[in-house]
Amino acid sequence: MKKKKFYGTFLFGHSHEKRFRRMLGVVGVLSVMPIGAVQATEDSAMETAAMVQQQANKVSGKIIDSKGEPIIGATVQIAGTSQGVVTDIDGHFSMEVPIGANLHVSYVGYKGIDIKLGKKTELSIVLQEDNKLLEEVVVVGYGTMKRKEMTSAISHVSSYDLNKVATMDASMLLQGKVSSVSIMNTNVGDPNTMGSIQVRGISSRNAGLGPLIVVDGIPGGDLTNINPNDIESIDVLKDGAASAIYGTRGSNGVILVNLKKGARDGQLHTSYSASLTVMQPKRELDFLSADEFRKYRCIDNPGLDFGGDVDWFDAVGRTALTHLHTITLSGGDNKTNYRVSVDYRNAQGIVIETNRQEYGLRAGINHTTKSGLFFFSANVAPRVVNMDIGSTDSFYRAVNNNPTVPIYDEESDNGYWHAPAGVNGADNQVEWLNTVSNDKENKRLEWNGTAGLNILPLFNPKNSDMTLKTQLTFSQKYDESNTGYYVPSTNTSQIIDERNGHAKRSWDKSMIYNLEWTTNFTAKFNDHQLRAMAGYSYNYGMYEGFNIENRDFDNDGLTYNNMGQGTQAAEEGIVGMGSYKNDYKLISFFGRINYDWKERYLLTTSLRYEGSSRFGINNKWGYFPAVSVGWRISEESFMSGIDWIDDLKLRYDFGVTGNQDFSSYMSLATYSSFGWYEYQGELFHVWGTSKNVNGDLRWEKGMNQNIGLDFSLFNGRIGGSLNYFIRKQVDLLGDYDVAVPPNLHTTIFANVGTLRNQGLEIDLNFVPVQNKDFTWSFNIIAATNDNRFLEFSNDIYSGQKYYSTCNMDNPGNPGYLQRIEEGKRVGNFFTYRYAGVDDNGNWMVYSKDGEVIPIADASEDDKTYTGNGLPKFTGSMTHNFLYRNFDFSLSFSGAAGFELFNTHNFYWGLQTATNGNVLKRAYKENAEITSGYNVLSDYFIEPGSYLKIDDVTLGYTFKPQNKYIGNIRVYGSARNLYTFTKFSGVDPSTYNVNGLTPGSGDGHNNYYPSVFQFNMGVQVNF
Repeated sequence: MKKKKFYGTFLFGHSHEKRFRRMLGVVGVLSVMPIGAVQATEDSAMETAAMVQQQANKVSGKIIDSKGEPIIGATVQIAGTSQGVVTDIDGHFSMEVPIGANLHVSYVGYKGIDIKLGKKTELSIVLQEDNKLLEEVVVVGYGTMKRKEMTSAISHVSSYDLNKVATMDASMLLQGKVSSVSIMNTNVGDPNTMGSIQVRGISSRNAGLGPLIVVDGIPGGDLTNINPNDIESIDVLKDGAASAIYGTRGSNGVILVNLKKGARDGQLHTSYSASLTVMQPKRELDFLSADEFRKYRCIDNPGLDFGGDVDWFDAVGRTALTHLHTITLSGGDNKTNYRVSVDYRNAQGIVIETNRQEYGLRAGINHTTKSGLFFFSANVAPRVVNMDIGSTDSFYRAVNNNPTVPIYDEESDNGYWHAPAGVNGADNQVEWLNTVSNDKENKRLEWNGTAGLNILPLFNPKNSDMTLKTQLTFSQKYDESNTGYYVPSTNTSQIIDERNGHAKRSWDKSMIYNLEWTTNFTAKFNDHQLRAMAGYSYNYGMYEGFNIENRDFDNDGLTYNNMGQGTQAAEEGIVGMGSYKNDYKLISFFGRINYDWKERYLLTTSLRYEGSSRFGINNKWGYFPAVSVGWRISEESFMSGIDWIDDLKLRYDFGVTGNQDFSSYMSLATYSSFGWYEYQGELFHVWGTSKNVNGDLRWEKGMNQNIGLDFSLFNGRIGGSLNYFIRKQVDLLGDYDVAVPPNLHTTIFANVGTLRNQGLEIDLNFVPVQNKDFTWSFNIIAATNDNRFLEFSNDIYSGQKYYSTCNMDNPGNPGYLQRIEEGKRVGNFFTYRYAGVDDNGNWMVYSKDGEVIPIADASEDDKTYTGNGLPKFTGSMTHNFLYRNFDFSLSFSGAAGFELFNTHNFYWGLQTATNGNVLKRAYKENAEITSGYNVLSDYFIEPGSYLKIDDVTLGYTFKPQNKYIGNIRVYGSARNLYTFTKFSGVDPSTYNVNGLTPGSGDGHNNYYPSVFQFNMGVQVNF
């Protein structure tokens, strides 16, 4: 559409437009430049020195846009060099140019051009607009679209914007980058623990909550089998219309990982990257030292003093190192290209004897025949992972220890101190970690191949406005793991139990096959554009494994590698073994149609018809429709005079998704053993049905609506999107009480209940400053979230009005911390209200009538809702700065509007705790509470809101002047620097807010510290 320059007119009126232009000249043009885009100062100096030896002409001119308006800050460079100037506030430039040289003119948001000078010294140059953001290609299910054509809520994150962190889990690269996408890993310091991903809140009660992972179009991918250096971009399908194309696997969102492909410039490109990460555990809990323990805990019980002085946090913890190395080869041309990457990763955990080593390769090739009729691609990605698992509860067991308990004892048989029988808080984790073998080996192989046919050239080779392509893809994912566990006879636990070694072995294997056939058609008729896609999908998965266990071995030399030599199974008649095997099948037919008129009115509709073997006999198949519409308001004639709006699009979508992420055979009559029965002197295995049959079992269904607004302003200087969504999950899966008879069992796994999830998402991008030497850009993402269970019953099955959740760990049998109730938010704490203590230091609480009563007189009826652990607001902000060859980024993240239950204060913060050690606050902040233990009250509930300095990264790019090395980038980053919060416990961001028990610590009496990370890296391109 025809537009007119508007910046100054809009803000200040016509008379001040010139002044506003000068202000823009100071602020600069807005864009994000790639790292290393600006040549180093010393390089420019060398080039300038060389040029002065040549004859030069003075060249001047003016650069304008297609409307005749001067362009401020455009770069005019001598072609092939970094020597150049920037236009002034009137678009003028002047420079010395060697005779015979040419110029290259560029400006963000406009198409760059090359100027052949000849004898010309006065130039008038017109640049044409080129809004790359709107033309950016975004991957959707089974295809791609330009950003301006999207009618759904899809977030695109390029490799440049992903977190720069050395990690074994690619999901952590996305943390804090996409609104309404929560990625939690409460044990970041353990390289063998992976994060959990949740898109747009909780979506189920008993089925899976994680999104579908699709890697290069192959569903069911594994983020742990991806080297972060291989990722080109990640697209997140958040709404129902975009996810519905994946049917019964789309309710929890879809994450599309797009991997890098081979180069097409006819050159061989080689790169090497390496990083070293240092992780330091943070001491967040202040326990009594040995001297303080003697002062407070041993006065009335001198027998608790064992003479030692041990800091158990330091004893089991360490500064951990992780190094990653990747070598990449890439090359080819427009017909054939390839890419191969090999990586090695070695990571230590912050717990001693916790390690992980990986060896991986990923190779891909793409080929199109000379005529363009056929195209082929193949990819293979093997990986071997070796893990020393250690123990995820080592910190908990260690800090819980009596600090006067020694670690070593020269007089003992194995050199470690042995606690007397019955002593609490004397668990020698150093001995356990140093002597117990707990190893796991994973072997993974993913491969796929695609064969395609470009059909249309066979019939109409001259029509460039029409395409018809079909392709067949087959993929296989293989995963095998072997686990070995051995406790030697010299371990204290074996000595106490009078055993001679304890061994376990397990083997697990999964095989997933996927076959997909898709056909794509595109056509353009004048102002009409039509795209259609149809496909078929077949997915089969099989899982099997076995485990064995034995005790009492002749020696410890062979550990778990000679299971048959253990005598316990033979002498005591213990089976000590088990095995399993299960499978599933998923078959789908699907299609999608996209239509637009003048890229102004947009329509997308899709339908998937899918059947799963996991569903009941009466509900094997289901339909999953979706429709979305978009209106690019900026393309209307009445917007022609508003030049500061580049693009403005309103969209709405509705889609139905499903969730079939539950165990196989839940609808069928299965049998299991119920022990042994003796008859006439012989033992018989007793078998019977294991559950009630449900032929009506079906998928959970998500009814998703989303209304959104996308915008780009001031030539891409400000952009973003707003989304408001409502997702209603019906037919929730769960166990429900039924009568016996007619049923054989008291519960049945069935579809009952409704959950509503709604929220607002804000994604904003700004580039306030950009000129030749300096660029500043930043983005803000934010989201609100509200989850409510609306119903637990239907016409057939009757559920309760509420369910107690989060059963707290012993000691003390505390009970349930949270309650899920119809019509209320997920994550509500349901506890007593603290009313102080009596003269004996015992708990006083408020009754349901508001009276102050002793805890001994209180009942469940006196409990009430005392907070909620689900954040109402989450957000993050990232600033990026580029100065010549330097790059710097600063990231913040935070959450607000929720409470946390301080589990560590609850279990270790009272004098009455029965642990080996307690927090100092037991004799300070909590000193008045001297009686009673583990009372679930709002005394332990605190505000959880926080703001975190998440990441600081500084990098520099060298450009050596030789033919061997293209460029070198070195960088350093620090993560988890500081957290601003009123919460008195551990880092609030380590509390899990995914799932059905947010903010509770999942009810576990556990502790794993957060970590400070410092990462150093280098990337060399040859």
